[in-house]
Amino acid sequence: MLVIIPLSILGYYFAVNNESLFFLYEWLLAALVIALVIFSIKNILSIKNNLRWVAASILAFLIQFSVLALFLGPLTHHLMFYLYYICAIVSITVFIITIRKNKTLRVIPLIFFMLTRLFTFYILTLNALWGTNLS
Repeated sequence: MLVIIPLSILGYYFAVNNESLFFLYEWLLAALVIALVIFSIKNILSIKNNLRWVAASILAFLIQFSVLALFLGPLTHHLMFYLYYICAIVSITVFIITIRKNKTLRVIPLIFFMLTRLFTFYILTLNALWGTNLS
């Protein structure tokens, strides 16, 4: 999942300096998220102890991240706010269950919880400014 950070730096470079290649970043990010979703589903099905919840929290975060990326990308509609809020609530619920059931890897759902709060604050700000003329 840490590959998302340098990939986002590449996407920023494409957006600022070479916008005609930005589609490359979008497709690479989509392929990475799809591969991570498949890998986390495989882990959920193969792990038989409480570490299964860590894989479930990774899957919940990836679904929420996908909804955020779809909202910021091709599906910029007002109804996507509510879909994001639903995904964030489900993700937070999975993170809390993971923290309670897993005693060894609590840091992973805590990091996802902090990122969810950051993303949700961003979406709340966009929702508050939706339709407002700032000029």
